[in-house]
Amino acid sequence: MQIPPFPNSVNVPYHGIDQLRDSYRIDQISRNTTKEIAATTRYSELVYEYRSGEIHTSTLKVTRQDYLDLEV
Repeated sequence: MQIPPFPNSVNVPYHGIDQLRDSYRIDQISRNTTKEIAATTRYSELVYEYRSGEIHTSTLKVTRQDYLDLEV
């Protein structure tokens, strides 16, 4: 299994692949609606759990943003 690198990870402490216990991706969806517009934003981040108990997360990134103009 290949583990994607931490985005912008210049200062992240290095742990060998043998020390990694689990890694997973968290996807979130946010929906906001006003009288004029409806917006949907999708966020994504990676979580790395090590055998020592440390947990590191990547930078939360916006992966997609859609909007619908309600004043048609």
